[in-house]
Amino acid sequence: MTKSATQAVEVEFDDLFETDISEEDYGFIVGPDGELKSIFVPDCRPFKTPKKIQRILKVFGISDPGQFEDSTLH
Repeated sequence: MTKSATQAVEVEFDDLFETDISEEDYGFIVGPDGELKSIFVPDCRPFKTPKKIQRILKVFGISDPGQFEDSTLH
């Protein structure tokens, strides 16, 4: 693949995942070994954690996502 074709594919790939993060979003940073490195939770208080997010948190042994406000786990 030529350099320009590679760059075009990279731009197209980036465009697929371009999104705005809102105050209501949750985010998880997971390392290549599957270990949770960081998490962010909604800025608004109080918030009720959706069932699907609770399931994800359970996988990592987290029962209270609020305990990780503004912190990094690693």
